[in-house]
Amino acid sequence: MVNLGEVLDPIRKQVIDLKDALAHARYRYDALDLLMEKVADPKLRAASQEVFAVASEKMDTVDDLLDELYRHLSATDRMLESLEASQRRGTDDRD
Repeated sequence: MVNLGEVLDPIRKQVIDLKDALAHARYRYDALDLLMEKVADPKLRAASQEVFAVASEKMDTVDDLLDELYRHLSATDRMLESLEASQRRGTDDRD
């Protein structure tokens, strides 16, 4: 039988890697936002602020989805560990 914890661990690592990539994207986003504050044209500045606001909302949504996915993966892993432990106890009781 396949140990599902071994299957879930690489997926959790990918979620962590995605969150790290998102953090780096947010850092770049913040840098661009700071640069755009120095733009003299108020229309261009306002447009960039609107784009950055939408991008920030999207990044927050993705971050929340990744958090939720990680929680589900961890809960599934705990549930599987509990099931395996109870099956082992049931097998031990029969011996």
